[in-house]
Amino acid sequence: MAGTYNSIKSTPAVSLQGGLKQKIYIAAYDDFETIEMPDKAAANVADRFKIKEPHTFKAGKGFVEIYITKNTGFVKFSPIGGPDRHSFNAEGEFYHPGEGDEIVAFGNQAIHDRFIILAPLPGSDELIQIGSDEFQVELTPSYDTTKNGDDGRGWPFTFSSYMPYLIKYTASTIPLKPVTP
Repeated sequence: MAGTYNSIKSTPAVSLQGGLKQKIYIAAYDDFETIEMPDKAAANVADRFKIKEPHTFKAGKGFVEIYITKNTGFVKFSPIGGPDRHSFNAEGEFYHPGEGDEIVAFGNQAIHDRFIILAPLPGSDELIQIGSDEFQVELTPSYDTTKNGDDGRGWPFTFSSYMPYLIKYTASTIPLKPVTP
């Protein structure tokens, strides 16, 4: 498959700080009404790897925002496949401190579910989407009391999903789950 390539003569004039912001957006796969896809026929090649329309959800559903401790969140796309075809294994992790009722309930349920994740990049409005209609994210929570002199108790999460491409979510809104009292 021949690609369409353009010259890249410098780095973009934006922050290239590593890691993730101190939040991540997660939605259960079964909560989606429609998972939007990039336009594979877009005239601008870069737009073929962007989701420009917001996803739609079933009533009362949407992405939830999870606080993550700074310097604990990251996403990495590693190549997988053989000599003739490659794709990516998107992997990452983040840490949420403590054992509040909400995170305990989230972790206990998440271990048995499939997800789509939006990972916000620091110094930028860009988000990377992990997971799709074809391959959803496996989110693996664990709980650790750590030791007395360590940072404290909390929930380390790891996640992974096969991805044919790195996809940016550039829709104007992130459809969040409505807040319920």
